[in-house]
Amino acid sequence: MIPLSAPCAGCAHPAIKAARQCKAAMELANAGRPAEAEALLKAAMKSLRRANMPMMRAKILNSLGLVFAQHGKPLKARRCLSTSLRTIAGHIGTNNWLYARIAANRDRLAA
Repeated sequence: MIPLSAPCAGCAHPAIKAARQCKAAMELANAGRPAEAEALLKAAMKSLRRANMPMMRAKILNSLGLVFAQHGKPLKARRCLSTSLRTIAGHIGTNNWLYARIAANRDRLAA
């Protein structure tokens, strides 16, 4: 496994690129720049369209859901988190820490 902080000149693996975009997007969201975070996460999702990486898509959807929740868009957040959960359930099931963590994120949202 390659750490995200490792130098990767010209690294084009979609999972590494998407993971770095997720991390940068969350930093933007935490800095009060939700529009930029949302755009970066959507770009990460777009870059994965050709790659068969459902778990990375689930991670991006979770991050997007957190950005929406953090900035007062609970319906959009719930939609992203629910889609992420369906993906995870379909690939690795529901009895795991990842599913539990995202379900908790979704359950904390205002109705």
